[in-house]
Amino acid sequence: MTHHFELEQQTHAALAQYYRWYQVYEVPFTPARIANQKDILSDDIEIISQMGTSKGKAGLEDRLKVFAGWKNAHHVQNTQVRRTAQGQLQLEADIVYQNIRPDDSKFSYTLHYSTLLSPRAQDLPVFERLELTPTGEVKEFKFEPAYAQNRARSLMHYWLYLVETSHQDSGKFLEILAPNFALQLSDQTRISTLAQLTQWLASIPSRIQSSTHAYKNLQVTALSDGTIRVSVDFDWRGINLVGQQMVGATHHEWLLINNMDERFARIQSMQVTMLTPFQLAP
Repeated sequence: MTHHFELEQQTHAALAQYYRWYQVYEVPFTPARIANQKDILSDDIEIISQMGTSKGKAGLEDRLKVFAGWKNAHHVQNTQVRRTAQGQLQLEADIVYQNIRPDDSKFSYTLHYSTLLSPRAQDLPVFERLELTPTGEVKEFKFEPAYAQNRARSLMHYWLYLVETSHQDSGKFLEILAPNFALQLSDQTRISTLAQLTQWLASIPSRIQSSTHAYKNLQVTALSDGTIRVSVDFDWRGINLVGQQMVGATHHEWLLINNMDERFARIQSMQVTMLTPFQLAP
Protein backbone atom coordinates (compact mmCIF):
# COMPACT_ATOMS: atom_id res chain seq x y z
CA MET A 1 0.00 0.00 0.00
CA THR A 2 1.36 3.38 -0.96
CA HIS A 3 2.02 5.99 1.71
CA HIS A 4 1.91 8.96 -0.65
CA PHE A 5 -0.28 11.70 0.82
CA GLU A 6 -1.03 9.69 3.96
CA LEU A 7 -0.58 12.71 6.24
CA GLU A 8 -2.82 14.85 4.01
CA GLN A 9 -5.50 12.14 4.11
CA GLN A 10 -5.20 11.81 7.90
CA THR A 11 -5.40 15.61 8.12
CA HIS A 12 -8.83 15.46 6.45
CA ALA A 13 -9.88 12.88 9.05
CA ALA A 14 -8.61 15.03 11.94
CA LEU A 15 -10.32 18.16 10.60
CA ALA A 16 -13.61 16.30 10.02
CA GLN A 17 -13.57 15.65 13.79
CA TYR A 18 -12.19 19.06 14.80
CA TYR A 19 -14.98 21.02 13.09
CA ARG A 20 -17.50 18.71 14.82
CA TRP A 21 -16.12 19.80 18.22
CA TYR A 22 -17.75 23.24 17.94
CA GLN A 23 -21.15 22.25 16.62
CA VAL A 24 -22.68 21.10 19.92
CA TYR A 25 -22.06 24.57 21.40
CA GLU A 26 -23.55 26.46 18.45
CA VAL A 27 -27.09 25.02 18.40
CA PRO A 28 -29.45 24.04 21.26
CA PHE A 29 -28.46 20.89 23.16
CA THR A 30 -30.26 17.60 22.46
CA PRO A 31 -29.31 14.10 23.66
CA ALA A 32 -28.32 13.15 20.08
CA ARG A 33 -26.04 16.19 19.71
CA ILE A 34 -24.35 15.45 23.03
CA ALA A 35 -23.91 11.81 21.94
CA ASN A 36 -22.30 13.06 18.70
CA GLN A 37 -19.92 15.16 20.80
CA LYS A 38 -18.92 12.09 22.83
CA ASP A 39 -18.36 10.25 19.56
CA ILE A 40 -15.28 12.40 18.78
CA LEU A 41 -13.70 11.91 22.24
CA SER A 42 -11.67 9.02 23.61
CA ASP A 43 -12.92 7.47 26.86
CA ASP A 44 -10.12 9.08 28.87
CA ILE A 45 -10.20 12.45 27.10
CA GLU A 46 -8.40 15.25 28.92
CA ILE A 47 -9.72 18.79 28.38
CA ILE A 48 -7.72 21.71 29.79
CA SER A 49 -9.19 25.22 29.73
CA GLN A 50 -9.69 28.28 31.91
CA MET A 51 -12.56 26.41 33.53
CA GLY A 52 -10.10 23.80 34.80
CA THR A 53 -9.13 20.30 33.73
CA SER A 54 -11.62 17.50 33.12
CA LYS A 55 -10.87 13.85 32.43
CA GLY A 56 -13.15 11.34 30.76
CA LYS A 57 -16.38 11.98 28.89
CA ALA A 58 -18.77 10.65 31.55
CA GLY A 59 -19.66 14.08 32.96
CA LEU A 60 -20.02 15.83 29.62
CA GLU A 61 -23.75 16.61 29.99
CA ASP A 62 -23.15 18.41 33.29
CA ARG A 63 -20.23 20.36 31.87
CA LEU A 64 -22.33 21.49 28.91
CA LYS A 65 -25.19 22.72 31.16
CA VAL A 66 -23.12 25.82 31.92
CA PHE A 67 -23.58 26.92 28.30
CA ALA A 68 -27.37 26.45 28.09
CA GLY A 69 -28.96 29.53 26.53
CA TRP A 70 -25.66 30.95 25.30
CA LYS A 71 -25.13 31.98 21.68
CA ASN A 72 -21.69 30.76 20.66
CA ALA A 73 -19.71 31.09 17.44
CA HIS A 74 -16.28 29.65 16.75
CA HIS A 75 -14.50 31.13 13.74
CA VAL A 76 -11.50 28.95 12.89
CA GLN A 77 -8.64 31.07 11.53
CA ASN A 78 -6.01 28.44 10.78
CA THR A 79 -5.22 24.78 11.44
CA GLN A 80 -2.09 22.67 11.25
CA VAL A 81 -1.82 18.89 11.60
CA ARG A 82 1.36 16.88 12.00
CA ARG A 83 2.15 13.34 13.07
CA THR A 84 3.93 12.80 16.38
CA ALA A 85 6.72 10.28 16.93
CA GLN A 86 4.16 8.09 18.70
CA GLY A 87 1.91 8.05 15.62
CA GLN A 88 -0.75 10.37 16.99
CA LEU A 89 -2.05 13.41 15.15
CA GLN A 90 -1.21 16.77 16.68
CA LEU A 91 -3.68 19.46 15.61
CA GLU A 92 -2.97 23.11 16.40
CA ALA A 93 -5.51 25.81 15.60
CA ASP A 94 -6.36 29.45 16.27
CA ILE A 95 -9.93 30.65 16.51
CA VAL A 96 -12.00 33.72 17.28
CA TYR A 97 -14.67 32.82 19.83
CA GLN A 98 -17.81 34.96 20.09
CA ASN A 99 -20.40 34.63 22.83
CA ILE A 100 -23.67 36.28 23.88
CA ARG A 101 -25.02 35.14 27.25
CA PRO A 102 -28.65 35.03 28.42
CA ASP A 103 -28.19 38.37 30.25
CA ASP A 104 -27.11 39.90 26.90
CA SER A 105 -23.49 40.33 27.96
CA LYS A 106 -21.12 39.87 25.03
CA PHE A 107 -17.60 38.43 24.95
CA SER A 108 -15.09 37.62 22.26
CA TYR A 109 -11.64 36.07 22.64
CA THR A 110 -8.94 34.65 20.46
CA LEU A 111 -8.02 31.12 21.53
CA HIS A 112 -5.27 28.67 20.63
CA TYR A 113 -6.17 24.98 20.51
CA SER A 114 -3.49 22.37 21.03
CA THR A 115 -4.90 18.87 20.58
CA LEU A 116 -3.88 15.24 20.18
CA LEU A 117 -5.93 12.68 18.28
CA SER A 118 -5.43 8.93 18.12
CA PRO A 119 -5.90 7.38 14.67
CA ARG A 120 -8.21 4.37 14.38
CA ALA A 121 -8.11 1.76 11.61
CA GLN A 122 -10.89 2.28 9.06
CA ASP A 123 -12.41 4.99 11.23
CA LEU A 124 -12.06 8.63 12.17
CA PRO A 125 -9.52 9.51 14.88
CA VAL A 126 -10.64 10.53 18.38
CA PHE A 127 -9.40 13.32 20.62
CA GLU A 128 -7.19 12.23 23.52
CA ARG A 129 -6.39 15.74 24.71
CA LEU A 130 -7.55 19.30 24.06
CA GLU A 131 -5.88 22.32 25.58
CA LEU A 132 -7.49 25.75 25.08
CA THR A 133 -5.36 28.83 25.73
CA PRO A 134 -6.76 32.37 25.52
CA THR A 135 -4.47 34.53 23.39
CA GLY A 136 -6.32 37.85 23.37
CA GLU A 137 -9.59 39.72 23.79
CA VAL A 138 -11.69 41.27 21.02
CA LYS A 139 -13.31 44.45 22.39
CA GLU A 140 -15.54 45.48 19.50
CA PHE A 141 -17.26 42.81 17.45
CA LYS A 142 -20.44 41.90 15.61
CA PHE A 143 -21.74 38.43 16.44
CA GLU A 144 -21.61 36.21 13.33
CA PRO A 145 -23.00 32.66 13.53
CA ALA A 146 -20.46 29.99 12.56
CA TYR A 147 -22.51 26.77 12.78
CA ALA A 148 -23.14 26.36 9.03
CA GLN A 149 -19.46 27.03 8.29
CA ASN A 150 -18.24 24.46 10.83
CA ARG A 151 -20.91 21.96 9.75
CA ALA A 152 -19.96 22.28 6.08
CA ARG A 153 -16.20 22.11 6.69
CA SER A 154 -16.54 18.98 8.78
CA LEU A 155 -18.55 17.27 6.03
CA MET A 156 -16.18 18.49 3.30
CA HIS A 157 -13.13 17.03 5.03
CA TYR A 158 -14.94 13.75 5.70
CA TRP A 159 -16.03 13.51 2.05
CA LEU A 160 -12.44 14.12 0.88
CA TYR A 161 -11.09 11.59 3.39
CA LEU A 162 -13.54 8.93 2.18
CA VAL A 163 -12.94 9.67 -1.53
CA GLU A 164 -9.18 9.42 -0.96
CA THR A 165 -9.19 6.28 1.21
CA SER A 166 -12.43 4.27 1.01
CA HIS A 167 -12.36 2.83 -2.49
CA GLN A 168 -13.59 -0.54 -1.24
CA ASP A 169 -16.20 0.76 1.20
CA SER A 170 -18.98 2.75 -0.45
CA GLY A 171 -21.25 2.01 2.52
CA LYS A 172 -19.56 4.71 4.58
CA PHE A 173 -20.84 7.32 2.11
CA LEU A 174 -24.47 6.52 2.95
CA GLU A 175 -24.16 8.59 6.13
CA ILE A 176 -23.25 11.74 4.19
CA LEU A 177 -25.50 11.43 1.14
CA ALA A 178 -29.16 12.47 1.13
CA PRO A 179 -31.62 9.65 0.30
CA ASN A 180 -32.20 11.09 -3.21
CA PHE A 181 -28.67 12.38 -3.87
CA ALA A 182 -27.40 13.42 -7.29
CA LEU A 183 -23.70 13.88 -8.07
CA GLN A 184 -22.52 15.23 -11.42
CA LEU A 185 -18.78 14.69 -11.84
CA SER A 186 -16.40 16.74 -13.97
CA ASP A 187 -16.47 14.15 -16.79
CA GLN A 188 -20.29 14.40 -16.85
CA THR A 189 -20.69 11.06 -15.03
CA ARG A 190 -23.95 11.15 -13.05
CA ILE A 191 -24.20 9.21 -9.80
CA SER A 192 -27.53 8.84 -8.03
CA THR A 193 -27.48 5.28 -6.64
CA LEU A 194 -25.20 3.40 -4.26
CA ALA A 195 -24.41 0.91 -7.06
CA GLN A 196 -23.18 3.73 -9.33
CA LEU A 197 -21.15 5.21 -6.46
CA THR A 198 -19.61 1.80 -5.69
CA GLN A 199 -18.65 1.38 -9.33
CA TRP A 200 -17.06 4.83 -9.50
CA LEU A 201 -15.08 4.35 -6.27
CA ALA A 202 -13.88 0.92 -7.37
CA SER A 203 -12.61 2.43 -10.64
CA ILE A 204 -10.33 4.95 -8.91
CA PRO A 205 -7.49 2.45 -8.09
CA SER A 206 -7.43 1.42 -11.76
CA ARG A 207 -6.27 4.96 -12.58
CA ILE A 208 -4.27 6.23 -9.61
CA GLN A 209 -2.36 4.83 -6.64
CA SER A 210 -3.12 7.66 -4.25
CA SER A 211 -4.45 11.21 -4.23
CA THR A 212 -5.22 14.19 -2.05
CA HIS A 213 -7.17 17.45 -2.31
CA ALA A 214 -6.45 20.94 -0.99
CA TYR A 215 -9.32 23.43 -0.93
CA LYS A 216 -9.54 27.17 -1.54
CA ASN A 217 -12.19 29.82 -2.23
CA LEU A 218 -14.62 28.13 0.17
CA GLN A 219 -17.97 29.91 0.53
CA VAL A 220 -20.68 28.57 2.83
CA THR A 221 -24.21 29.98 2.82
CA ALA A 222 -26.92 29.02 5.31
CA LEU A 223 -30.25 29.18 3.47
CA SER A 224 -33.56 30.07 5.10
CA ASP A 225 -35.00 26.55 4.59
CA GLY A 226 -32.22 25.02 6.71
CA THR A 227 -30.15 23.78 3.78
CA ILE A 228 -26.54 24.85 3.29
CA ARG A 229 -24.91 25.85 0.02
CA VAL A 230 -21.18 25.23 -0.48
CA SER A 231 -18.98 26.61 -3.25
CA VAL A 232 -15.33 25.51 -3.26
CA ASP A 233 -12.33 24.84 -5.49
CA PHE A 234 -10.11 21.79 -5.05
CA ASP A 235 -6.50 21.45 -6.15
CA TRP A 236 -5.97 17.74 -6.73
CA ARG A 237 -2.67 15.88 -6.62
CA GLY A 238 -2.27 12.21 -7.47
CA ILE A 239 0.23 9.47 -8.25
CA ASN A 240 -0.65 7.39 -11.30
CA LEU A 241 -0.08 3.65 -11.62
CA VAL A 242 3.48 4.08 -12.90
CA GLY A 243 4.41 6.46 -10.10
CA GLN A 244 4.17 9.76 -11.97
CA GLN A 245 2.82 12.86 -10.24
CA MET A 246 -0.51 14.16 -11.50
CA VAL A 247 -2.33 17.45 -10.93
CA GLY A 248 -5.79 18.84 -11.62
CA ALA A 249 -8.32 21.34 -10.30
CA THR A 250 -12.10 21.32 -10.00
CA HIS A 251 -14.87 23.64 -8.86
CA HIS A 252 -17.65 22.17 -6.71
CA GLU A 253 -21.17 23.41 -5.94
CA TRP A 254 -22.91 21.43 -3.18
CA LEU A 255 -26.36 21.64 -1.64
CA LEU A 256 -26.53 20.08 1.83
CA ILE A 257 -29.52 18.97 3.83
CA ASN A 258 -28.95 19.17 7.54
CA ASN A 259 -30.50 17.17 10.33
CA MET A 260 -28.70 18.75 13.29
CA ASP A 261 -29.00 15.52 15.30
CA GLU A 262 -26.89 13.53 12.82
CA ARG A 263 -23.11 13.33 12.91
CA PHE A 264 -22.80 15.09 9.55
CA ALA A 265 -24.87 17.11 7.14
CA ARG A 266 -25.73 15.25 3.92
CA ILE A 267 -24.99 16.02 0.28
CA GLN A 268 -28.21 16.47 -1.69
CA SER A 269 -26.56 17.57 -4.92
CA MET A 270 -23.00 18.05 -6.15
CA GLN A 271 -22.01 19.73 -9.42
CA VAL A 272 -18.35 19.43 -10.38
CA THR A 273 -16.73 21.45 -13.16
CA MET A 274 -13.19 21.02 -14.42
CA LEU A 275 -10.84 23.98 -13.94
CA THR A 276 -7.57 22.26 -14.88
CA PRO A 277 -7.79 18.82 -16.56
CA PHE A 278 -6.12 15.92 -14.74
CA GLN A 279 -2.61 15.70 -16.23
CA LEU A 280 1.02 14.92 -15.49
CA ALA A 281 2.54 17.48 -13.12
CA PRO A 282 4.73 20.01 -14.97
